[in-house]
Amino acid sequence: MKKVFCVLTMILTAGLFSACSNVSDEELTKAHEAVKNGALIVDVRTPAEFRGKHIEGAINLPVEEIMQGHIKKLPKNKVLVVYCRTGNRSSTSAKILTQEGWKVYDVATQSDWERKIKN
Repeated sequence: MKKVFCVLTMILTAGLFSACSNVSDEELTKAHEAVKNGALIVDVRTPAEFRGKHIEGAINLPVEEIMQGHIKKLPKNKVLVVYCRTGNRSSTSAKILTQEGWKVYDVATQSDWERKIKN
């Protein structure tokens, strides 16, 4: 258990201090297609942030809960699309969820999700 906590702490720390990368149009297109095919959108921000504004159809599962292993409510047979406010928490969440066996698209932010994709 101590080893898992250490690994999760390192992932969160790396996520907090790394620069957010822009999501490519290709990855964003794949994420939108995944949602059309039944993927679950997961907002990893706080409940207060989620109440303020969120992507339609998204569920709220804060990164802190993901880090504590509270992921059993996520269906294993679903692809996940994660996002947050800046991309840091979604990056951390995507790493953890991928390690736990989910196929995950990290779209970083709601703004990225909603942006126009260049054809």
